[in-house]
Amino acid sequence: MAAFEHDLLKMVEDLEFRPVNNEFQTKLAKDTKLINSSDSVFVNADKTRNMYKMNTTDYNKLLTENISHKYKKADRNTVTEINDEFNVIIDELNIRNRIDETSERPAFVTLKDHKEGFETNVKCRLINPTKPEIGHVSKKMLDRINNEIRRQLPVNQWTSTSTVLKWFDDLPNKQNLSFLVFDVEDFYPSISEELLTRCLSWAERFVAITAAERRSIMHARRSLLFDVEGNAWEKKGTTKQFDVPMGAFDGAEVCELVGLYLLNIINDKLELDSVGIYRDDGLAVIRGRSGRRADRLRKELTRIFQSCGLRITVQTNVKMVDFLDVTLNLTTGKHYPYRKPNDEIVYVHRQSNHPPAVLKNLTAAIGKRISELSSTEDIFDQAAPAYAEALKTSGYVETIHYETQEETPPQDQTTKKRRKRHRRTIWFNPPYSENVKTNVGSLFLRLMRRHFPRGNKLNKIFNKNNLKVSYSAMKNMSNIIKSHNTRVTKSPHGQPQAAACNCRNKDTCPLRGECMASAIVYKATVTPTAGEPVSYVGLAGGPFKTRYNNHNKSFRHERYEKETELSKHVWGLKKRGVEYSMEWEIIARSNTHKRRSGQCNLCLEEKIAIINKDKKINKRTELISTCRHGRIKKPADRTR
Repeated sequence: MAAFEHDLLKMVEDLEFRPVNNEFQTKLAKDTKLINSSDSVFVNADKTRNMYKMNTTDYNKLLTENISHKYKKADRNTVTEINDEFNVIIDELNIRNRIDETSERPAFVTLKDHKEGFETNVKCRLINPTKPEIGHVSKKMLDRINNEIRRQLPVNQWTSTSTVLKWFDDLPNKQNLSFLVFDVEDFYPSISEELLTRCLSWAERFVAITAAERRSIMHARRSLLFDVEGNAWEKKGTTKQFDVPMGAFDGAEVCELVGLYLLNIINDKLELDSVGIYRDDGLAVIRGRSGRRADRLRKELTRIFQSCGLRITVQTNVKMVDFLDVTLNLTTGKHYPYRKPNDEIVYVHRQSNHPPAVLKNLTAAIGKRISELSSTEDIFDQAAPAYAEALKTSGYVETIHYETQEETPPQDQTTKKRRKRHRRTIWFNPPYSENVKTNVGSLFLRLMRRHFPRGNKLNKIFNKNNLKVSYSAMKNMSNIIKSHNTRVTKSPHGQPQAAACNCRNKDTCPLRGECMASAIVYKATVTPTAGEPVSYVGLAGGPFKTRYNNHNKSFRHERYEKETELSKHVWGLKKRGVEYSMEWEIIARSNTHKRRSGQCNLCLEEKIAIINKDKKINKRTELISTCRHGRIKKPADRTR
């Protein structure tokens, strides 16, 4: 492993770069510079690609109004109580080392510019990006529950447009049918604790749900919202902060469970020819066009949803409907691609900084998708020009073509299915950049073959079948705008700033007046009276003074000699009787763990500093150490 680590480090050190100049990248660089130099907030529209520029004061006022409309302030004891319950659950599931603690991220709004009277009465959608990390666990549990219910119950719960099209194509005598369309209003936030409890109890008829699973699912609903000042808010009219926020890790699965429960009731109580649901959108067909029967079904369907605390809008006797991204026509029996009015088609630009495989396959993927949504080649030809023009605008010269949809042959139920082998795949995901000349993926695979050939005891883990390479994308414009908005909306009246230095004698401050700085990468340079100076790179997520005091402790007491590579080096000098001096300096500042991206910029800055070719005493293994800033501390550890 040492030789592999050495060559891997050398590969990073020897990376070659090249200048990339094209019109699109130049425009992106200028736009990024303009955004970062602005003091305004850039706010996304809710259902279009429009973006609005607002001054910070107006935006914060609009955000506060939307928060206080549906939320009330919660005290910090509530946050502690939720965290303590979270600790009990992860210990019970034995996943403490595999899950991060929930990151408190400020809420934001999008503007509903598609609503009438937007210019005089601004309507917003409030987005809560603080997602309980236990939602990842709850998602897997709910997936298992939902899949088992779908396997046992003859219901149409659609998971994609293709499943909707298969249902539509299989409808007999379409000319004699009419649609009944219903939409659940504010489905996610309207799901109550009582409704979810009822759904879980109903689900236990089909699948076993343990007490730990139920606690995990319900705990994932304990959701708090945080404003730009870090204040916690809880939803009004709820107990134990119950909420199913938009974007929750398991929000879609919760909706699917409730949808299965509702479909079961609808099938039992209503005489519909066929009915299905996708999240908050439902679609049914009824034979004939009797107005009285359709109105009776509408009223009964409304009562079913009202009994669950949900409100719906219903349309009856419809022959053509826009559902998801497809138009379904019962009169002709055909379906067409559908786009919302004024929805501009935009694709990744050909000159963007994306992996070549993504750009190469984009045109073919779009052609395939439009073909799936089109019943015939004539319909495809009518829809294709708008998409072809969007591709041309994005710099693509390839054209999209109609692809015939091949029917999947029916499976022979008597044939025994082959058991699928699930490999434990390790992925290497370096970020892709046009400015990097070196073929990182190819070099990495070459290193793997050289250091772990057949016969090597580690070949079972590191081989071409278990180790895969896939490039990840660089930070996109959306992330740049979010980072900018977070920076400019931070209230100056929020959390008090820590003092820059708390040393009694300011002249002896190790960082010359900045010893209380946090989220920094620092360097300690040890200069012996005899020999060459060496340096040590470390980081401090909290105040540097705490880290500095720990270093001094390891220098004074021999029992802490092996605490760090720096203390080992200092004790080595002491045992040889060599005098030394030590200088401290800040070499980088950054933010800590980002849950959404999964990266820690502070740890990355430290690794980059270690890679630099200066003489350092850091170990190579520090380059592959995992981030510790997202780790969960036990309740007892927080009081130390």
